[in-house]
Amino acid sequence: MPLSIQHRHAVVFAGRTHDVGVITTVVSEVLVASPGTNLSEIEQVFRDSNSAAYLVATTEGFVVVLSAMAMLVAVSKAGMTVEQNRAALATCRPWPAPPAGSAN
Repeated sequence: MPLSIQHRHAVVFAGRTHDVGVITTVVSEVLVASPGTNLSEIEQVFRDSNSAAYLVATTEGFVVVLSAMAMLVAVSKAGMTVEQNRAALATCRPWPAPPAGSAN
């Protein structure tokens, strides 16, 4: 399910803060609020807005890094290629979707 315009704006504005904590919080909140969304869709919002923020998939979910060089280092340390990271982001869903009929 594509991100709503409100969620896209939240991700873009978070990226502009250059604050890893703020970006991580917003990405986490968007994932909870939009159960059909994956990290790859959010990463694409960062790319479309020329953001310095990048998402790197981890076994726990994801980390946020600032700059392409930092992303390359983080991906390399994780033992992945950039392409493998993209694939991992597309399949990574750090939180389970809320139960049917929940208030989310």
